[in-house]
Amino acid sequence: MIKVVETLKANSCSRVIDMGCGSGALVKELMKEGQFTQILGVDVSTNALKKAQARLNYDELPELQKERLAFIQGSLVYQDKRFQGFHAIALVEVLEHIETERLPAVERILFEFAKPHTIILTTPNKDYNQCIERLGEQRLRHSDHRFEWSAREFQEWAGRMADRYGYNVRFEDIGKVNDRSIAPTQMGVFSR
Repeated sequence: MIKVVETLKANSCSRVIDMGCGSGALVKELMKEGQFTQILGVDVSTNALKKAQARLNYDELPELQKERLAFIQGSLVYQDKRFQGFHAIALVEVLEHIETERLPAVERILFEFAKPHTIILTTPNKDYNQCIERLGEQRLRHSDHRFEWSAREFQEWAGRMADRYGYNVRFEDIGKVNDRSIAPTQMGVFSR
């Protein structure tokens, strides 16, 4: 989470969506930084949104803090005007939970419809999975993952998105690298 927050700060983002916010880990980190003046946590799951609000003790926040923060139920596969007008959208460990046949819709929502200045995507690096002994035959880190990309696959996909929608993209590793210099998580930072 820290690397995502640092990247958002370095890109001078102040209005940020945490898309697929889950239990609110990133939102909690964003709330610690005064630079972020509007934070929107979005998740398809109402239970996740309740957990995120509980994590932040939302009902007990001072009014000035509540003015910076909102949670909404929403989906990455449908156009939603509430996604527009933000400087950045972060998807932290979200893409791999989406069926591959729905990825084109997600791509259009992010890059064409919402089109923020900055998009940050993190996803497991499949190349690292060989180091995780507990993985079964499916070789995915979690049973609810629909896919996982190698570094090459992620970079090729991200490069196509950047070219198609007029963004630049750069990549960073997240987490401790193993003895083969492979990190467990990869991050793509899109900017325009």
